[in-house]
Amino acid sequence: MAEPGEFTKRAFLNGRIDLSQAEAVIDIITAKTMLANKYAQKQLSGYLGQKMRKLKDRMMELLAHLLALIDFPEDDVDKLERWQMLESAKEILKEIEKLIASAESGRIIREGLKTAIIGKPNVGKSSLLNALLKENRAIVTDIPSTTRDIIEEYLNVKGIPIRLIDTAGIRDTDELVEKIGVERSKEVLGAADLVLFVIDASRELSKEDYEIFDILTGKILSLFSIRLTCQKKLLKKN
Repeated sequence: MAEPGEFTKRAFLNGRIDLSQAEAVIDIITAKTMLANKYAQKQLSGYLGQKMRKLKDRMMELLAHLLALIDFPEDDVDKLERWQMLESAKEILKEIEKLIASAESGRIIREGLKTAIIGKPNVGKSSLLNALLKENRAIVTDIPSTTRDIIEEYLNVKGIPIRLIDTAGIRDTDELVEKIGVERSKEVLGAADLVLFVIDASRELSKEDYEIFDILTGKILSLFSIRLTCQKKLLKKN
């Protein structure tokens, strides 16, 4: 009996598909949205491999011209031809930079935008998660630090998978289990693409709010501050 992925492996080893196409197979299987599936289908068609091969051919052609210039310096190479080689090298570099830049957007479409819901205890982080998902995914109570561990769910926003991550409230604590939860929250914050910083607008900002904000200002990422005036009651109602 064939092992999982064996036929894809054989196709790759026999040269029928390249590595990017082989990776696209699992991306199709695990796609969270139609856009992610479409992106993976495009890669499976050989789109990326074709672009890479064209770039390779252009670089080899440029390299051949450069080697000829080095090996036969006595041949007269006018300034125009040298300028054309330089421009060709710049164009190739731009294409490579575009491919590298597209890798990040591809990762987000494939894996989801890591969105951390951050804040001190009992400001409505889990209520916000439930409201966005339109289901009671997280337990919500009026007791601070109800959420002790990470809760992850996906939300489809116009084809982009949003990886919502509900976290334990960040504050100084001596309670062992809560302390572990706070450390995990900080780890999630460090790896997030997007942060939803939740505060309770019905109260004055506390020392804990400012401390969390100081942590956030040290990160280069997209930051949204969500002010919840009647946080839990309002979110539950909606």
